[in-house]
Amino acid sequence: MFNALVNWRNWRLPVKLAAVLIVPVTIAVGSGVLQINSQIDRAETYAALQRLVKVRAALIPVIEGVQMERRIVAEGVGPQLLTEQVQRTDDAREALRAQIAKTSLGEVVTARMNDVQGRIGDLPALRERAGGDVPAVIKTYSELTDSLLDVDEVIASEFGDAALLRTAMGLHHVVHVRDQVLYQQAVVLSGLTRGQLTNAEVRSLVESNVKLGYIAGEFAALATSDQMKTYGKNFNGPDIEAQRTMLAAAVLHPTSDAPNPGNGTNAARPKPLPIAAADWSRATGAVVASMGSVVTGLQDDLRATADRLRDESSDAAGTASAILFASLILAATIGFVVGRYLLRSLNALRRSALDVAWDKLPEMVATGRGSTEIEPVPVHTTEEFGQVARAFDAVHQQAVKSVIEQAGMRANMRNIFVNLSRRSQSLVERQLKLMEELEKYEEDPDQLANLFKLDHLATRMRRNNENLMVLSGGDVARRFHKPIPLTDVLRAAAAEIEQYQRVMVHTAPNAEVVGYVASDLVRLLAELLDNATAFSPPHTQVSISASIEAGDIVQIDVVDQGIGIDPEALEGVNQRLEAAGEGVDVQVFREMGLFVVGRLAARHQIVVRLDAKQGAGTRAIVLVPAELAPRRQESWESFRGETIERQRASWFQQTTQAAAPPPPPAPARQTPESARGFLDAFQRGVQRGLPENQESR
Repeated sequence: MFNALVNWRNWRLPVKLAAVLIVPVTIAVGSGVLQINSQIDRAETYAALQRLVKVRAALIPVIEGVQMERRIVAEGVGPQLLTEQVQRTDDAREALRAQIAKTSLGEVVTARMNDVQGRIGDLPALRERAGGDVPAVIKTYSELTDSLLDVDEVIASEFGDAALLRTAMGLHHVVHVRDQVLYQQAVVLSGLTRGQLTNAEVRSLVESNVKLGYIAGEFAALATSDQMKTYGKNFNGPDIEAQRTMLAAAVLHPTSDAPNPGNGTNAARPKPLPIAAADWSRATGAVVASMGSVVTGLQDDLRATADRLRDESSDAAGTASAILFASLILAATIGFVVGRYLLRSLNALRRSALDVAWDKLPEMVATGRGSTEIEPVPVHTTEEFGQVARAFDAVHQQAVKSVIEQAGMRANMRNIFVNLSRRSQSLVERQLKLMEELEKYEEDPDQLANLFKLDHLATRMRRNNENLMVLSGGDVARRFHKPIPLTDVLRAAAAEIEQYQRVMVHTAPNAEVVGYVASDLVRLLAELLDNATAFSPPHTQVSISASIEAGDIVQIDVVDQGIGIDPEALEGVNQRLEAAGEGVDVQVFREMGLFVVGRLAARHQIVVRLDAKQGAGTRAIVLVPAELAPRRQESWESFRGETIERQRASWFQQTTQAAAPPPPPAPARQTPESARGFLDAFQRGVQRGLPENQESR
């Protein structure tokens, strides 16, 4: 029993987890005791926030005083009211200075407050201009209120506690909304005094209305449900609707500096604003009063919350620093030892799994060889991690066996395909020879035509057998040893398919395909032509043409007039063509032809890709490197020299009268291949006499 407890590495996983979880529990208990000390610090923090609440409560009357002065100047009611309001504003400033002297403010708040104090110092000069340019005075007052609101926002951001920050920022937004309403009131009153608004004032009203909506949205994002109910209750009603209606009428009314639609002196003078100053003042005053009640409520909430938090923090007391220190030491020790072991075991499992997944199994899959003996995961304990390691070893063992078995099965299948292909190819070759013998002595044209059809079917069977050899990874025995003209390669590819009558072979450039590539290129083009004829209407033609591009690369195009391929399917086909060249196994039996194309193209570094438009046919592009299809230099002398060399002996060596001529030889055997060769040679001769741009089939 004692040994089992001491040997903690063999503990079961729940025991280990319990040992790990007991540490945070101990820390939680110690933290609960130690929280008493932290609450004292929090109480001091909330006391400082209470003093900040008082500073803010003293700042709002200053803002209201400046706003009221702006309204009086805009309304133009006389210097007596302005003098009284100036006295109230100055009293609010003195109260604010006294409260600031009792509070320790942050650097940012102090800097903003000093800046505002400087702006407030310019108020006497601004008040003396009250009877002059009223719009400019209103603008200066508005800039001062914006500075005061910035100070209010900075003070609100100093409330770091989440319970206070939302209320503080909500209060700032409501004060800001009220300022926008008062600004609109002042601008419209100024216009009513003159009779009309200016374009600049209309723009400022529109901007103020947009800003008001944005600030209201910010308040809605921060306010609680109760605060939203209070705000909605006070910011709705007939007075609000009346204020909005009159504001819309003022904005839409023609301005005093708008272009006059009349002509000459007889033009009609624009009508004054269709708003009564008394109605406007009453509606906006009601809105401001409603917002004032919201401001008062939020101030009370902020003050009550700060008091409550300070009381809650002051009620918590006590200290347990020794318990916290001991808990931290214990947690660090147990966490380090157990965590280090867990991490080592997990890292060992991870390294082994990745080594098997990324190196060992892929190597065995690629080579098909390997030992069935595996290297066990270096975790040798008997608990859960050790059991997982042994389970992974078992999975690894089974995976190795499966890979070796699959490799053997693939090799056997390839050998079977190769043997079947060779046997079938041998039978097809014998069948072709037999049909040649039958064609040699057949005189009935209908029967000869049927024999030619059988001959063509056998040729297609031979191509299918060769494709099977390609799929099996083998090499095809039927190869050319001399360079083949490119035109002959194109025609031979057309002759390999069933619907060869539909193929139009265009004139090819003077190039010769090297012998060891020609046979594979014929098969490659035959597969593309076979697909083109299979996926295009029977009454359409499929064209195959060749051209020499930059770098002497030969480009062969196979174009049909079928239904085309959608872009996603086209991209997938091109990817599978590339994957076939990389040796990926065939996955879709319907695409074996394209798989053969990819294999043959990769064998000689030939590039094959498909291009199509939906409903406009498909174009297969084959790019043959210059070294595999070099240009062929031809001239009239080389063309006629072949015939001269073949007949030179009979033309120049007969100096005497010959005896009776020998009997004519028996007619040579005419096979489909020899017939096609004769027709191809005949058409090439005809092509040389045709214009360059004329096409032939």
